[in-house]
Amino acid sequence: MASGSAIISFFLLSLALVANAADPDPVLDFCVANNSSSGSSGSCRNPSAVTGQDFVSEILRNMNNTQGPNTFNATLASVSTFPGLNTMGLSIARVDFGVGGVVPTHVHPRASELVYVAEGTISAGFVDTNNVLFARTLQRGDLIIIPRGLLHYLYNVGSEPAIAFVVYNSQEAGLQLLGPSLFGSEIPTPVLASSLSLNESTIAALRGIYAPSS
Repeated sequence: MASGSAIISFFLLSLALVANAADPDPVLDFCVANNSSSGSSGSCRNPSAVTGQDFVSEILRNMNNTQGPNTFNATLASVSTFPGLNTMGLSIARVDFGVGGVVPTHVHPRASELVYVAEGTISAGFVDTNNVLFARTLQRGDLIIIPRGLLHYLYNVGSEPAIAFVVYNSQEAGLQLLGPSLFGSEIPTPVLASSLSLNESTIAALRGIYAPSS
């Protein structure tokens, strides 16, 4: 497992993202969400009802299930699961990878992303608006920054399971996966065919894969 000092160093480095947070600056010392299920729109809890425990979370303590090949699993600590993050302009995820596990291509429209590799060997890359891929293979202790809103991925290229911690400079970074956004939505088939140079039968097959579950 990752050493305590390495993880502490990562969290200190992640504070640089907070200084340039994507969310509005807070106007109070803190605003613990009144209802953890209300997400970023939650009102502030009465300060007299706030305790030290509201600023602590154990949600990232345990390893996620990554049984089976080419798998990953993630746990997100955001305002909906960690009310003390409300108005702080910050959220964090733990990502556990099985061997060959891939976080598929996606974007976070409201946040930049700082990735810290705690265990294993991970290939990470993003594509800029000139369609240039910036990719590197990361070892334990390495960091990569993913600019806000750019298409990116993470891929365990090692022979052992891997762990990454990911910090976002927004309490609600948002997530759009490429496949479901294109083929699980109601974008007209002729538009997709023209955009992707695919025939309509191929698009129909892809829609079957990404169709929202009922």
